[in-house]
Amino acid sequence: MALIAAFYIDSAAAQGFADYPTTAAFILDIAKNIDFGPAFRDSSVFRIGILDRDEHLFLELGNQRKTRPYIDGKPVELVKFNSESQIRHTQVLYLNRNSGFSLQRVSNAIFGRQTLLITEGYEFRESMISFMGVESGIPKYGVNEDMIRRAGMSVNSNMLGQAIKSREDWEKLFGRASEQIAEQRDTIREQLLLIESQKNEIMKQRELLTALDRDILEKENELSGKQRMLEEQYSRIEWQQSLIKGQRDTILVQQSEVAVQRDTLAKQGEKISYQLFRIDDQIARISEQELRIRMQLEAIEKQKLIIAFSVLALLLGSILVYFIYRGYRIKKEANERLEEKNRTILLQKDEIERQRDHVSAQRDLIAYHERQLTDSIMYARRIQAALLPSLELFSDRLEHFVLYKPLAIVSGDFYWVSKRDRLFIVICADCTGHGVPGAFMSMLGVTLLNEIVNGRNIIMPDQILEKLREGVISSLNQTVNDDSVKDGMDIAACTIDFESNILWFSGASNPLYLVRGNELMHYRADKMPVAIHYRMSQFTLHRIDLKKGDAFYIFSDGFADQFGGQAGKKFMTGQLKRLLAEMSGMPMLAQGERLSRVFGEWKGDSPQIDDVTLIGIRY
Repeated sequence: MALIAAFYIDSAAAQGFADYPTTAAFILDIAKNIDFGPAFRDSSVFRIGILDRDEHLFLELGNQRKTRPYIDGKPVELVKFNSESQIRHTQVLYLNRNSGFSLQRVSNAIFGRQTLLITEGYEFRESMISFMGVESGIPKYGVNEDMIRRAGMSVNSNMLGQAIKSREDWEKLFGRASEQIAEQRDTIREQLLLIESQKNEIMKQRELLTALDRDILEKENELSGKQRMLEEQYSRIEWQQSLIKGQRDTILVQQSEVAVQRDTLAKQGEKISYQLFRIDDQIARISEQELRIRMQLEAIEKQKLIIAFSVLALLLGSILVYFIYRGYRIKKEANERLEEKNRTILLQKDEIERQRDHVSAQRDLIAYHERQLTDSIMYARRIQAALLPSLELFSDRLEHFVLYKPLAIVSGDFYWVSKRDRLFIVICADCTGHGVPGAFMSMLGVTLLNEIVNGRNIIMPDQILEKLREGVISSLNQTVNDDSVKDGMDIAACTIDFESNILWFSGASNPLYLVRGNELMHYRADKMPVAIHYRMSQFTLHRIDLKKGDAFYIFSDGFADQFGGQAGKKFMTGQLKRLLAEMSGMPMLAQGERLSRVFGEWKGDSPQIDDVTLIGIRY
C-alpha cells in the first residue's frame, strides 16, 4: 500500500498537477512579489490564513515554515478558518473551490483589510491570484491586477509577466489539467481495487493467525497455573520446615539460659543475706552517734541565739541613728532645689506664653495667605473650565467619552472641540508643566485655537498645528537659546468629515489609536512639540477612511506614565493598547468608566504624577 501511494504522488508531480507541498511553496513564494501597503509596516507578524475543511495544506505549510520562518523580516503566523464567519485580518488568505465556500462572502469578509486572496479551482480573474497548478515545473496562475490595486496593494512586474494573460490560455491549461486528472482518477480506481483484494486476503490470514494465537495462549495459561500451584506447595513446605527448626533451636537456647540463671540467683541470695546482717549492725551504731550529736547541736543553738540577738540590737540602733540624720540632710537639700525649680518654671512659663502668641499670629497669617491662594486657584479653575468647550457639540452624532483627571486643582492638559459646517474638530493637548503654570499654557492654547479655527476658519489638522506653533512662539517670544524653548504643547488634532467618512489626523508627539474589529492600528505623531524646536518641519497629515463602528482614541501621556501595580512600575503604552483593543466592543461611556477604574486600581497608594486626559470616539 505504501509503495502504491508513493507511486501516485510521484506520478501526479511528474504530470504537472499541484500537490500540497507545491501549493504551500507557491503561497510562501508569492508573498515576496506583493507590496502590502504602508499599514503592513506596523504589523508585528506576517499572517497567512487557510479557509479549508481539509487539514493537509495547513500541515504542509507548518512543515515548510520551519525552514522559512520569516517573510519581509516578520515571523510567519498560520491561521486556519473553518467558515467564512471566522475570518479575521491576514496578509494572505487561501481558498479552494472544492471546500464549497462562497467566494462572494469571503470577498465581503476581507473588504478593506488589505488581504491578498489566493484561490484554486475558480474561474479566470474571479479573485486576486488564481492558482492553476504546475506545468513542466513552472507554476501557472492568473493575476487580477485591478482587484489587487483596489485593495491598497501592488504586484511585482516579474510576477505579472509570468501570469496567464488571456481566458483562452487559462481554458487550455484547465482542459489539459482536466484530462490528466481523469487519467489519474482511472489509475487510482484500478489501484484501489487491487488494494481492496489484497486487504481481503490479508484479513483472512489475520483471522487464522488470531485463532491459532488464542489456542496457544489458552494452553500456556493452563500450564502456567499448574506450575504456580506446584511452586506454592514447595514454598509452603520449605517455610514450615525452617519454622520448626528455628523453634527447636530457640527452646534449647532457652533451657541452657534458665539453668545458668538458676545458679546465679542462688549465689546472689547468699551474698544478700550476709550484707543484710552487716547493715543491721551499722544501723545500730549510727543511732547511738545521732543521739550524741543531737544533744551537742541543741547547746550550740542556744548560744547562737543569744549572740544573734545582741548583734541585731546593736545594728538596729546604729541604722536608726544614721537614717534620722540622713533624712534631715535630704529634706534640707530638697527644699533648696524645689525653690530653685519654682523660680525657673516661672521664667519658662513667661517665655512659652510669648512664643505661643507669636506662633498663633504666624499661623493666622499663613492661613490667611493660604486661603487667598486657594481662592485664586479655584477661580482660575472656574476660568479654565469655562474656556474648555463641551463635547456635547457632537454628542448627537458620535458616541464618546472623556477621561479627565487633573493632577492639581488646575490642569496642564486640555481638550477642545469645534463644529464647522459638516466638519468636527477634536483636539487633545498636554502643555508643559502642570498645576498653575500648565493652566496658563492651556488657556493660551485654547485662546489661539479659537482664533485659528473659529476666527480664521483653518480646519485641517496639520495647518492648525502649524499656526498654533507660530502663535506659541510669538506669544512667548521664544528663541533657540532662550529658556522658554522648554515651554510648549504635545497635541493630537483630528478633523472628522461625516459626508466623506474621512478622519484627518496630525500629531505633535501624541499619536492616535484606531480600533477596528478588535485590531488596533497605531498612527504615529511627529517627534516635535508645538513650540520652537531644533526640528521645525511640516506636520504630517494622515488620511483615515472610517467605517461604521470604528473607535479612535487621542490622549496625553499621563495614563501610560503613571507608576503603580505590585512592582511600582509605569503602566506603559503597550498595556494601554491591549486594554483599548480588549474593550473596543463596549459602549463608550462604559469604556470611560472602566479606564477610570483601571487607573485608580493601578495607581493604588502611589501619588498621581501628571495630568491625565483620554478621549474616545466611536464613528
